[in-house]
Amino acid sequence: MAKIKRRFLRTQFSYLFRTYRQRRSWRHKLWILVEALVLLIRYCRLQVDLSFAPIPTTMHGKSCVVILLSHNRPQNLSILVRGALRTGFVDKVVVSNSNKQVRIAEWIDEADSRVLLIDENRPTQPGHRLVLARQHGTRYIIALDDDIFLSPSEWHRLFECLISDEAVPHGITGHIYRPGTQSSNGSSFHHVTGVEQEVDVLIGAYAFTSEHLDRVFALAGAIGIRDVSQVRNSASLPGVALWKSDEQFWDERERVFERVRDARLAMRSPWSERPKQLSHKVRES
Repeated sequence: MAKIKRRFLRTQFSYLFRTYRQRRSWRHKLWILVEALVLLIRYCRLQVDLSFAPIPTTMHGKSCVVILLSHNRPQNLSILVRGALRTGFVDKVVVSNSNKQVRIAEWIDEADSRVLLIDENRPTQPGHRLVLARQHGTRYIIALDDDIFLSPSEWHRLFECLISDEAVPHGITGHIYRPGTQSSNGSSFHHVTGVEQEVDVLIGAYAFTSEHLDRVFALAGAIGIRDVSQVRNSASLPGVALWKSDEQFWDERERVFERVRDARLAMRSPWSERPKQLSHKVRES
């Protein structure tokens, strides 16, 4: 565990200090020390939560499967797995690694029968989490990106919201699509967090049911996607957000979103309700 902790912190500080040359003013450059201290404090606080916070009670006899994908940031997965296991409602944690240079077992030291580690034989993309959910999931599924860190109480809150309102998927961050406008990220997708409302797109964390999953595969077929494991938004650099790595990221997302939206409306039983983004505080790398 100590070795994995050093790997995680060393990588996070490396990502942070890599921004030094891009900081234009000396004030901004020096501020990196404050950010480093905040990172360390948040990491320590999360470790305390994962080690000593009371395990949430079972959710009215209901349980879920957690799906995690690993590619460029295997050092994050141990924390994510620990968070998922420190609940009273997770039956299985599936970790899929698509980086052939990595053996995921070397990055996760949780000896728990609920953990399934998979080193894939071929490269996969973010859509692969849906294929894994269909293969290993039950009624309820939670999937997280590899830079979203939840405390045990936050895991509990996310799952609680899903089973309280199963009509739509739930998440902690979302986008509202406003064609013809431009948000701070340069796209027509406007970031929404810190409030509870319906959104057009969920990002980062996803809590959904098997019925939602069936609808996704039906929509994929309707727009001509045969291999959901290869659904992506291009590729990214280690430690760099996808939308900052690829100039075509938002154009591609807008095209796919509009095709899915039109396919939903054309379905015999259209999925009229939009997913819900929760008022929720999360930790990101």
